Amino acid sequence: MPVYHPNIRISDCWGSAGEITFYHRDGRCYWRARDRHAFSGTSAQVRALDVHRRALERWRIVPDNIKEKWNEFASVVEPHKPPFDGSSHITGHNLFVSAYHGFATLGNEHDPEPLPFVEFPKFELKVLESRSVGGAVVLRCRLWLSGADDCNRYRVLGKVLLTSPGAGCKTSKLRNCLSVPASEPGVIEFSIPSDRTGECQLHLRYLLIDSTSGYRTCYRKLSRLIAIL
Repeated sequence: MPVYHPNIRISDCWGSAGEITFYHRDGRCYWRARDRHAFSGTSAQVRALDVHRRALERWRIVPDNIKEKWNEFASVVEPHKPPFDGSSHITGHNLFVSAYHGFATLGNEHDPEPLPFVEFPKFELKVLESRSVGGAVVLRCRLWLSGADDCNRYRVLGKVLLTSPGAGCKTSKLRNCLSVPASEPGVIEFSIPSDRTGECQLHLRYLLIDSTSGYRTCYRKLSRLIAIL
């Protein structure tokens, strides 16, 4: 993965230019040859693309005065791409589409209403237990939320991969799993289709979704050995 080194003319890059694609990983910018192979996508990818297309279609018919509201609320939201110095922000279009995707992920796909972006609470997951149940691995996790007035408004979306111990993570194989609350307060569970048992490596990327606004946080990462009972 060749690293892109900033210079006095160009401080950072992302996207594609000519035959080169720039991308970011762990805060560093890399480049690679642009991928031009034809790939129809998995069924999950096709469904996600359909949701995105519907979001774009719905944005086109949003009245101009409502679009102005979206732009106003987006003016304080930093993008997920650099620079991360507070000098840039997303657009109302970005915020609308993000909220649309958030609600769709929660199984409540609809046109979101423009709402001010409220800072998310600090959050962290700890795996408590993993067990095999009917062709699936159930991850039982404790979720810490700091400074949240209403913890029930947030759901956790995980991107999960189970591998052999010590194996690395292939991001293309991560699969979405939406958390469900467990009987114990502050504890959530993920159900991952898998027949694995015994010791394995867990790769987990997770974020919060605000069920009131549809807004989402950036992903956090967790990787550790677990024993599936």
